[in-house]
Formats: sequence, structure tokens, C-alpha cells
Amino acid sequence: MTLRHLRIFAAVCRCGSVTKAAAMLHIAQPSVSLAIRELEEYYQITLFDRISRKLYITEQGERLLKYATHITSLFNEMEESIQSVSEYEPLHIGSSITIANSFLCDFLAQYQQNYPKRNCQVLIETSAMLESKILNNELDLAMVEGIPTHPSIEKLPFFQDELVILCANEHPFTKHEHLSFADLLQEPFLLRERSSGTRAVIDSILQLYNMNVTPIWESASTRALVKGVQRGFGISILPYQMVKEDLQNQSIQRLYVEDINLQRKYFIIYHHNKYVTPAMQDFINIALQVTTLQ
Repeated sequence: MTLRHLRIFAAVCRCGSVTKAAAMLHIAQPSVSLAIRELEEYYQITLFDRISRKLYITEQGERLLKYATHITSLFNEMEESIQSVSEYEPLHIGSSITIANSFLCDFLAQYQQNYPKRNCQVLIETSAMLESKILNNELDLAMVEGIPTHPSIEKLPFFQDELVILCANEHPFTKHEHLSFADLLQEPFLLRERSSGTRAVIDSILQLYNMNVTPIWESASTRALVKGVQRGFGISILPYQMVKEDLQNQSIQRLYVEDINLQRKYFIIYHHNKYVTPAMQDFINIALQVTTLQ
């Protein structure tokens, strides 16, 4: 027997009628009659005396009703308790360094404004590390750069950014109207570390064009790379969202290279076996809404 049988039986007892119980439960009348008959056959008892088209609960029915009421009440209490606890469980979020600097605070501020009783725990790490933690179920969701390739990871694009090539204001390249990527390879490079999503995109572009770069600087700090570019130590390729203020302030210059696509997407990722909780879906919705306004 199932909880459904007990719920139907209790409803018939409350309503005193199969027809009224079916209406209350929003199921077909024959389904209610079948559930009562299955209960009677299973326990080999009569639950109702049927006299003049009315139902009168039997002594055995009264005994079963006490258990059915207790069991269904406990089940409802359990569901309410579990749902209440899950509603306020911390949401474990990961973010790449670039996305943390660009969007994370806006997402969290809006999320906390909409859901003030919910808590978020945040990890800011490289995209590669975040993918590993998603696979190990250490995070509910994460925001990464580049395209995750593991088959167990679900990915949802939420923003399209572009990488920009940067140099010092005094660099000779600023006087060139036409540059090729091959021209840039003659220069020292200052790049993000290999485990970053930005570096992965750059390496994939270089591989596509059969080119190779050995940077003289590698750093997880975008600000350190920008300062290095400003001081003329080399050129860099960084996300536009991270350096747009520097470009607007004209503290560095952007170089335009012909015939090369430096656009890339940001993704929200989670394990494909992960149940997407209301909290997760609410955060995803906010991320999509906030970035739409950018």
C-alpha cells in the first residue's frame, strides 16, 4: 500500500462521499473507488458499509483511519520541515576571478535584496578549479570563462565578453593602423596563469593559428598585468570588462588586430545530475537579468 491510498481513504472519511473526495483531491471518481477497493482487498477488511448510497465507516475502518491520519500528518510535517530547511540552506557559489571582479557583487546584492533570509557561500578560484569542484559536488553552481568540456557539466551562457589586446600609451604599435597577430608575437607577453579561463581562450586561439607564445609574466592578478603594460614591460590580452575603466581613462591603449576573433562567453555551470533547487534557479535568473542590462 502507498501513501496515496491512505490519503484517499482519509479524504473519503472526511467528506463522507467518494464523489466529494474525488473533487477535493482533483482526481477521477473511479480512481478513488479503486483505491478504497485495493485497500480493502489488501487488508482483507471492509472499510465502509454502503447503505442507501451512503458510506458508514466500519470498526476496522476507524482503526485504519487513526493510522492513516497519523501517517499522512507526519509525512506532511516532514515535507514542510524539509522544504523549510532547504529554503534557507546556504547556496554554494563559485566564480572565476574575472567574473568576480566584473559581476559577482551585482549578482549577490540583487539576490540578497530579493531573498534576504538566504545565505550564499562564495569561492573565487580559477575556472579549472571551479569545474573540478562542480564535478565533486563541492559547489552548487559556478560562473566560469571559456567552454567547459566535461560531459557531466551543464553549461548556460549568460554573457558575451571579448578579450582586448593592450599596450602602453608610448608603444610604437599605437601608430600602426593595421596589425596582424604575427606582428604581436615579436613582443614580450604578460598573460594570465595557465589555469585561468582567459589563458585557455588565448592558448586555443594561438593553437588555431599555429602560433606559440612564451610569456615573460604570468599572473592571477589582472591589476598586476595592467601595471606591467602601463610601464612598458610588454603587451597583454585581457577581458574588456576588467580593463574598460583603464581604457576610458587612457592609461593604456587597445590594439586592433585584423582577422582574429577574440570574443568569448561566460557560463554558469552545474553538474548534470544536480537537482536545480529554487535557490539555484533564482540566482541563475538574477545573473541573466543583471547581465542583460549591461
